[in-house]
Amino acid sequence: MASSDALGALESTVSQAISRAGFSGRGLTLIAGVSGGPDSTALLHCLLNLRKQHRLHIHAAHLNHDFRGQEADDDAAHVAGMAKALDVPATVEKWDPDEFRRDHPGRASSSFEDLAREMRYAFLAGVARAMGAVAVAVGHTADDQAETVLLHILRGAGLHGLAGMAELTQWPWPKEGEGISLFRPLLAAGREDTVVYCRESGLETREDSGNSLSRFARVRVRRQLMPALASDYNPKIREALGRLARTAALELDYLEGETVRVWETLVIGSGGESGGDVYFRLPGLTALHPALQANLLRRAYSLVKGDSRRLQEVHIKNMIDLAAKNRSGRSAALPGGITIHRTHTFIVISRDPILPCPLPRLDGEHPLELPSESSGETVTEVQGWWVTLRFSPPDSVITDSRGVAEWDGQAWKCSLAADSLGGGLTMRTRRPGDRFQPLGMVQDKKLQDFFIDEWVPRVWRDRVPLLVTRQGIAAVAGYRISDWARIDEKRPLLNVIKATIEKII
Repeated sequence: MASSDALGALESTVSQAISRAGFSGRGLTLIAGVSGGPDSTALLHCLLNLRKQHRLHIHAAHLNHDFRGQEADDDAAHVAGMAKALDVPATVEKWDPDEFRRDHPGRASSSFEDLAREMRYAFLAGVARAMGAVAVAVGHTADDQAETVLLHILRGAGLHGLAGMAELTQWPWPKEGEGISLFRPLLAAGREDTVVYCRESGLETREDSGNSLSRFARVRVRRQLMPALASDYNPKIREALGRLARTAALELDYLEGETVRVWETLVIGSGGESGGDVYFRLPGLTALHPALQANLLRRAYSLVKGDSRRLQEVHIKNMIDLAAKNRSGRSAALPGGITIHRTHTFIVISRDPILPCPLPRLDGEHPLELPSESSGETVTEVQGWWVTLRFSPPDSVITDSRGVAEWDGQAWKCSLAADSLGGGLTMRTRRPGDRFQPLGMVQDKKLQDFFIDEWVPRVWRDRVPLLVTRQGIAAVAGYRISDWARIDEKRPLLNVIKATIEKII
């Protein structure tokens, strides 16, 4: 390799990025996404020249999107030939866009640019998986960063858009890339740096004809808007936009930390970890600053959908508005087939257009064995529930004004006077004609009316567990105990049965 300052400077930039990413000295495999242009060609050669120093294994990857006919075929042949000449392993494939759309219904975008990007990410994720790579390195430069930030500004993006591209980030799409990182070691270098590197190294490169088509917004920004801004307003516009991205990224990093901190206090259940629904507690969510609300809702959408590419600021605003207003029973459609639902007590982000029910189905009536002072505790499996009944001595009197602990997404808890249960307790769901005397009321009322008063969603009512004795309903799990089953502070010697009704995961 030639020893010019330009060559050494670019390799130093990549070397420092490798160290910052934590990839150095571990014998890891990196995939280099190579289009054949100056940026990716320079990146591949830098990685190859640094692989011994950092103990890396490099594998080149190129996808022929089949969009540009013979030109695309020639690009693929060029990359394959370059890899062979460099004696570097490579995966070069050709994918059919129409077939990709058929194989990814509802996920593949319709626009040329978006579809090409989605195909490329899906391909690179597959290669990384097959090669056991920890990351895919791509050739985005400081110029690409500036163009990206400017495009986001023009589209009215928020903090996420202003932050632009990060040097190291989680895989953006598809979910098959989970656990793989996207690595951009050239973000601190300019496009001219890669061109000079290739020229002084005698490297042949390809030029994508799509980079000159003015119908693409990015091309217009690159060839028209950026030069105009540099000429008429700020000759260092690229550097200014880069500083804006770094500032936004720093503030976003703080916001992400706060999001993680409050997530567990507001989200019930698994919190979308396996692509399931996300339930936020109200009013806890609406009590937060709107910026934190927005980030929580964005994260929830991303967990349910698998990414947040289609979510725009207007969607975030609509989600916050729905949460803030007392519109129980309302829903709103979000991009990608996702729906936000509002109940009186929850905001739910789901793939289901109808408010989903988090409660397992419960059929029939199931007897529960009551514990005694000697036995202490009984545990019964009832379809999708574990029911734990624990005997407690008189000194554990509980004075919860609702008579029941809040549902934490997995379990409901309540405490009942042992002598009110008449020696028998069963669990079932509602039946026609059920009546209930809620804690604090002298008279009973229709259970249906109680559900309405408590804003229990209609689709949940047939699954809410009831604890029933011969006298009637002793507790509506998660909502209220019966007044006649209460623990009376005036009777301090009263024994207590503590009931926990927990979903089986």
